[in-house]
Amino acid sequence: MPNRLPGLIASLRSRNAAADWQRAAEAGEMADIGTLAKLAPLARDLARHAAEVARMSEMRLAGTSAGRRADWPPQCDWAWRPDPWATALSPSTRAGVQGGDALTQGVTLFHDCPLAEITLRQVRASSPGASAPYALEMDALGFAGSFLSLAMDMPKAGATTLQRSHIVGLSTTIWMERQAEIFARLNIRQGPNTEQLVSELKPGERPDSPVTAEFDLGFHDIKSAKLDHAWIDLIFDKPQMNLVRIADLTLTRRPRADI
Repeated sequence: MPNRLPGLIASLRSRNAAADWQRAAEAGEMADIGTLAKLAPLARDLARHAAEVARMSEMRLAGTSAGRRADWPPQCDWAWRPDPWATALSPSTRAGVQGGDALTQGVTLFHDCPLAEITLRQVRASSPGASAPYALEMDALGFAGSFLSLAMDMPKAGATTLQRSHIVGLSTTIWMERQAEIFARLNIRQGPNTEQLVSELKPGERPDSPVTAEFDLGFHDIKSAKLDHAWIDLIFDKPQMNLVRIADLTLTRRPRADI
């Protein structure tokens, strides 16, 4: 693939390719329904692939796709930093976030508050020693619901290869304007059943205090052949009138010691 990249880049930058799509956009309003039906899927596929190239390029150039290997725990064989901390979101600020609104593909805020006085904001990392290029802030004003959680789908490569011999580690940096309980929950779906592993997170008093949790799969009924999905939830208790800043978040996986 590296030897083919110069030619690929040249073809993507060619005037003909850009001109073709520009003409298609200009003629779109006048085109017949049959032509549009054929053109729309091509445009969606192109947009999806272009967005993925831009996302991966930004992450690789920043060196933050999954953190530096030197920072991984011993024997770690997989690591992942979700998009809100790895790549720029558009828009970077969302006000009045409804339950079920997605920040980006695979990252969703869930809550049952009818007021929806919640703002999510992605900001550039301000600390010189920050591991992630971005931080995520959540500002909740009035909150009359019973739950609020940020759900992050694990990439399939990591989720469907989990085994009872693994320990999944979560490392994050959280600061809260007003101390409240936060829980991390690892959900592993295998067929009709879902295993749930919960750990309480205790943010430090300093904004750069690391917070960690570990999920030992050896004590749970994990059937690798049936795994089809896994995700991590951050669950916030009593979020009203509170500002939460999550400066980084990564998941890692390593083998557990034989007992």
